[in-house]
Amino acid sequence: MLAQLRNMTRGVVAYVLLFLLTIAFAIWGINDMFGGVGSQYVAEVSGHNVTPAELSRELELTLRAQRNEDVNMTSQEAIDQGLHVRLLEGIIGRHALLGYAERIGLSASDRMVADRIRTIPAVVNPVTGVFDETAYDAFLQQLRYTRREFESDIRADLVRSMMMEALVTGVRAPSSFGALALTYESERRVVSIAEAPASVVGAIAPPTEAQLQQYWEESQESLRLPEFRALTLVYARPEDFVSRVDVPEARLQEEFEARRAALTQPERRTYVRLTAQNQEQANDIAARLGRGETPAAIAAALSVPTTRGENQTRGEVTDARVAEAVFDMQRGQARVVRGELSPFVVVRLESITAPVAPNLAQIRDELRQAIALDEAGDMLNAALTGFEDARGGGASVLEAARANNLPVVAIPSVEAGGRDATGAPVALLEGQEEVLRTAFETPEGEASDFIPVGNADVLVAVDGITPARVRPLDEVRTELTQVWTARERGTRMRELGERVVAAVRDGQDFNAAARANRFNVVVDSQAIDRRTAAQIPARGLAPQIFSVAEGAAVSDIRADGAAVLVAVVEDINRVDAAASPQEVELFRLQLQQSLINSFGTAIQDEIVDNASPRRNQRLLDQTFRRTGQGEEEDAQ
Repeated sequence: MLAQLRNMTRGVVAYVLLFLLTIAFAIWGINDMFGGVGSQYVAEVSGHNVTPAELSRELELTLRAQRNEDVNMTSQEAIDQGLHVRLLEGIIGRHALLGYAERIGLSASDRMVADRIRTIPAVVNPVTGVFDETAYDAFLQQLRYTRREFESDIRADLVRSMMMEALVTGVRAPSSFGALALTYESERRVVSIAEAPASVVGAIAPPTEAQLQQYWEESQESLRLPEFRALTLVYARPEDFVSRVDVPEARLQEEFEARRAALTQPERRTYVRLTAQNQEQANDIAARLGRGETPAAIAAALSVPTTRGENQTRGEVTDARVAEAVFDMQRGQARVVRGELSPFVVVRLESITAPVAPNLAQIRDELRQAIALDEAGDMLNAALTGFEDARGGGASVLEAARANNLPVVAIPSVEAGGRDATGAPVALLEGQEEVLRTAFETPEGEASDFIPVGNADVLVAVDGITPARVRPLDEVRTELTQVWTARERGTRMRELGERVVAAVRDGQDFNAAARANRFNVVVDSQAIDRRTAAQIPARGLAPQIFSVAEGAAVSDIRADGAAVLVAVVEDINRVDAAASPQEVELFRLQLQQSLINSFGTAIQDEIVDNASPRRNQRLLDQTFRRTGQGEEEDAQ
């Protein structure tokens, strides 16, 4: 991609483009031109940018909820387990659904939002039973939400609920499903179980050379090693050149003047808001404020909620009608407002903070970084040109990259799935499917073009190829001998178990058949359900027990291979579904909810795919660092 861009800079069209970019820088500034999901947000979907702070809040609230259920996990443990990634996908899904709803014209009214908020117990005055502004603000502070953020989320939840309800309406599980589920879940079987240790089959002689050779030939696929490749990765990133840029004071001043208007802090106002129960009380509050009574005294006398908006911009006042009044009044004035959340609100303006002009000293570092990043791009282009010239002159990829200060990472061995020769994932290549695909499409001794990977461009050079091969017998002799011996022991144990099964099938008493084959009865005529059967240490025994007829015997080897078990089904007890209509309906409803959830998940997945969300993996990794991630990056 970078090579193509450099080719485009040769010609009349290039000069026109560069001229337009120069004008754009002058109008919007450097950060606005190069800002966006790549530098500021961990994801973008349907016009919504997900900030690191938003994801951090989601993680904190999730961990708080888990702690309330006695599941204690630190933030670092959650990040190491990838919880933040799963939460991010949930946020992406919610915003994708909201974006889809907006496109089809579905929305929630202000009244619906207000009604939903009034149902939250924490925002209701326990004495009056009505919405309490003070409790609401305390509730939001605990959740680390602003009013605007929380009410926006409530609106989005309402829209998503309406849309999903409409999409899944009509999904119904038939009554026969409930009857089947009841029969399945309530079935009980009376069983006896006998066990024999692996030692009863005696010692297993080592395999002969011919047996081992045959087993090696049978095991070719499991012994096959994939193709491995040795790679050199060259990274092209502007930020790698930022430290080399010197930004003079005159250039800083020039950029500051270009952005002065955009950096000016808006006017802020402080106000007090009292919530009345009716119009008459609101007029009384306004009159009292006009006579000089303090808001605190009025609130105490009338038992009305009061809140204070401290130094807020117009956009931070969440109620649009209150905001209009606050920014239309003079200091000391009071006014009755018909609010959106609270119908009767009295607002008094306390103070006005005039707009604040920007100060170069305060944003010097930000400006310097933006300018340096821009000039680093020019340095990167020069480095890439030098890199290509050096390669054209016969230098290796490594030599050309080092000569032009391009970062290089060597990967000694990796297979197409991203694992090294030991089977461990190569950390640098996790999630880098495009790099791996390119690496295994590039011939040995050659290098790819630079390909975009996240916020960087990467060149992949293939230094060597180790072809796929089958490990020779001499290399795996000990390993194969152990596996062959274990297989032979398992075969004999299964044969032993089948002898008991056959004896029972032929009419012999289960206890007698077990004793005759050196089994010990460990469970005697015990009724079990499917959940209890799943705890039997031989994993294949439970499904067999619930699939055979009464009087039949089944056998399986214990999961650790140390014993063989045989079970006999003595009795089968099933519930009559026709006699239990309430239980049938309960199971039907459970299955119906499962169907609705599955259908809803499939719909959401399709909507998310069509929304084409963008994820900033680099910022996500930088903000939510896994344990040991710093050491991995240092090693690279």
